[in-house]
Amino acid sequence: MTTGFSIDADIRPPGQGGRHAVVADDDPGQRDELARHLAVRGFTVSTVSGGFEALSLIGAEGPAVALLRRRRLEDEGDRAAALACMLYPHTRIILTASAPDAQPGNSPVTVLARPVDLTLLDHCLDGL
Repeated sequence: MTTGFSIDADIRPPGQGGRHAVVADDDPGQRDELARHLAVRGFTVSTVSGGFEALSLIGAEGPAVALLRRRRLEDEGDRAAALACMLYPHTRIILTASAPDAQPGNSPVTVLARPVDLTLLDHCLDGL
């Protein structure tokens, strides 16, 4: 038997309506801090608590950047990031992780340690 899944999402190109960001984090304190920082940097920010919830927002809003929380390797955040990279290649995906692993040099995903160092986040945003 073959199993699979489908995602219904309104996919728009990035940049619709200016600089936009999505923050997905189940820790309200970290989520709010990241959202405030991105707003100061000139982003309109949408927030949700989970990575899979973020996929719909990324598709509907076409953000320049999305920050997703990863608790451990191959969890919801990791899977959502992988799907986002495939479905929305124009959105910069950043994972936040308590114990970031070494990233291969050609990885499409940036991993930042939690709590997120806002200076490092700014460095990631400079190219957007």
